[in-house]
Amino acid sequence: MSDRTRTQIAEQRIQEALESGAIDLDLSLLDLNTLPELLGQLTQIESLDISYNELGDLPELLGQLTQLQTLNVSRNRLSALPEWLGQLTQLQSLFLHNNPALNLPPEVLGPDWVEVQLNQIKSARPADILEYYFRSRQSRPLNEAKLILVGRGGAGKTSLVNRLLHGGFDKDERKTPGISITPWELALGDEKVQLNIWDFGGQEIMHATHQFFLTERSLYLLVVNAREGEQDANIEYWLRLIESFGAQSPVLVVINKVKDHPFDLNRRGLQEKFPAIRGFIQTDCEDATGIEELQRAIERETDRLEHLRDPFPASWFSIKRHLSNMEKNFISYEEYQAECRTLGVEEAHSQETLVGFLHCLGIVLNFKDDPRLADTHVLNPEWVTGGVYKILNAEKLVKSGGILRMADLRTILPTADYPRRTHAFVMDFMRKFELCFHFEDGHERFLIPELLGKEEPPLNEFDDRDALRFEYHYNILPEGLLPRFIVRTHEMSSGQPRWRTGVVLEYEGNQASIKADVQDRKVFIAVIGPPAGRRRLLSIIRSHFDHIHRSVARLEATEMVPITSNARQVIPYRDLLVIEENGREKLDMVVDSALVEVDITAVLNGIETKQQRENRNNKKVGIEPKTLVYSYSHKDEALRDELETHLSLLKRQGVLSIWHDRKILPGYEWVKEIDENFKTADIILLLVSADFIASDYCWDIEVKEAMRRHEAKEAHVIPIILRDCDWSSAPFGKLQGLPRDGKPITLWPDKDTAWKDVAVGIRRIV
Repeated sequence: MSDRTRTQIAEQRIQEALESGAIDLDLSLLDLNTLPELLGQLTQIESLDISYNELGDLPELLGQLTQLQTLNVSRNRLSALPEWLGQLTQLQSLFLHNNPALNLPPEVLGPDWVEVQLNQIKSARPADILEYYFRSRQSRPLNEAKLILVGRGGAGKTSLVNRLLHGGFDKDERKTPGISITPWELALGDEKVQLNIWDFGGQEIMHATHQFFLTERSLYLLVVNAREGEQDANIEYWLRLIESFGAQSPVLVVINKVKDHPFDLNRRGLQEKFPAIRGFIQTDCEDATGIEELQRAIERETDRLEHLRDPFPASWFSIKRHLSNMEKNFISYEEYQAECRTLGVEEAHSQETLVGFLHCLGIVLNFKDDPRLADTHVLNPEWVTGGVYKILNAEKLVKSGGILRMADLRTILPTADYPRRTHAFVMDFMRKFELCFHFEDGHERFLIPELLGKEEPPLNEFDDRDALRFEYHYNILPEGLLPRFIVRTHEMSSGQPRWRTGVVLEYEGNQASIKADVQDRKVFIAVIGPPAGRRRLLSIIRSHFDHIHRSVARLEATEMVPITSNARQVIPYRDLLVIEENGREKLDMVVDSALVEVDITAVLNGIETKQQRENRNNKKVGIEPKTLVYSYSHKDEALRDELETHLSLLKRQGVLSIWHDRKILPGYEWVKEIDENFKTADIILLLVSADFIASDYCWDIEVKEAMRRHEAKEAHVIPIILRDCDWSSAPFGKLQGLPRDGKPITLWPDKDTAWKDVAVGIRRIV
């Protein structure tokens, strides 16, 4: 297609938009070098897509589009941004991805056009992108990155670090007890670059925590032990783990301890599966075999790291230095923001972007993208990981079956580094990571599922041929997935068997066994008991797995349904839905060399009702679920979590969307976020207790807004009575509360029955 033809197509689309008064215009994929002057007349346009072109700059005529709200200029050849772009005051979304010359890192650009459209998430604020861009023009390159060593225990990771940094070797080198973090200055030509080396201990008990510290934009060394001739499955496990959490980060596979133990891998096969592999190096630290080759490979791949030389504003360097030298081991996010303002970074988005950079570099930890840790502090990495690993490796806890008392921390954690005032913080950190849960028995006791025994108890009752069965098949099964599930569902497993890779749950008279086969990368679920309740329990289980799956980037979890009584033949649940949606009720399959007719509807109805499937389809085609928000005291957070478990069926069915203030991310104005959600919610739950009534914010702000919207018939307000208190004279005292008769949840002999009553009442409102 000639330049003239492409320009004519663009002019024709603009003319059509002028004549029709359209507010959206798509000029993408035309390979345009310039934009037609006619575009400046489209003053009514609100969305303009000029992505996938050859534009070297943005013409001033775009400044005439004063109503423009969305501008997509991704995948062009922009060399600079004009200052007038900041004068488009209506602009809400600006997409500048894949314009390499602009040097805008992904943390600044935010999600791209496709991510925003598919996932219905917010784009980065244009003002924040432009503020960083113009500030960065007076910047210098960062020249800093993170080098992460992973692999099984005893592979020689620490010995490699000592050889690379100090040229030494200790044949009696002790295994790394947690994570060792060491700076390493490299010379790349005339440039000096600092690598922050993270040496992970390889003990199996710690694999569950690795995923929280594996970051994108890093260089990985996967260290394999030649003496033990590691199996391909183990090597692929680590490569898939890196792929999941490190995205496209480059990987060097180091085959260590090769002296007298020749060992090689199917290099071509592994690289076809994992394109991020940049090379294979054979080493032996005892006589320095391959160490120089390894250093050259590290220097080469460091030099190629995409964002190594991202511009870093001078004020950001000041904050980085300040945090690196910080005497405190943790500060609140608000304290971090105050330090930023003192050192000249006042914009909330810049503060959030900077802490994301520092997290990727390993200078601090801040899990701003993890909803569980949205209010977590800015942390000294070695301090917090050291504390967690000391707990996970404590022999006393292994002997106690993973049961920890707060008093135990006095002997587990060294007092000099972890004074008693920090113990609650460390345990809260572990709880938010879903590494442990708190027993609700009035004693300060916790269970750490990673320290449970491996032995599976006898579960003969689940051999029932009529049991409801379900499976998950994974591309990688992170070691900590089942322990996280045990933490999330611990209320339903009280008094039931728990082991390292499995648990039995009880709910409404039904029981479920959930077992993981780590080597086979599968989770098996069997539900027994009264048929009417089986689907409800399975739905809750699936809801918890859905939540965990969403938190693990690039994790592929396929839902599978056994379609034969012996559970040997399975089919993807999604395939069954597609078959049903296309009007097929039966499916012929070969099972044990015999042709079997499968009743699709009967299989699907065993998992969830047809109405539930239709509700999910309604959500797909744009029928929105009802939105629900909580007003509650944080002292009642454990009870709120119990309620959310009982509402998970409504969430799975796509008829209810739940929000609470723990979902506010750092950098966002929490008062504004709460206000916006309370003003748009369909259902507002008031979680009533003495602490709720005593809370000035709940009483003066949230209750007042809730009652205003209730009286205006804009929302349903439902008091949920958690704990006994006098609420009859409150503004909401005239409303019908739940559970029935206003009996507080904590006074019911069986809390499950009370919560079920609440869930049924909310379902009626929905």
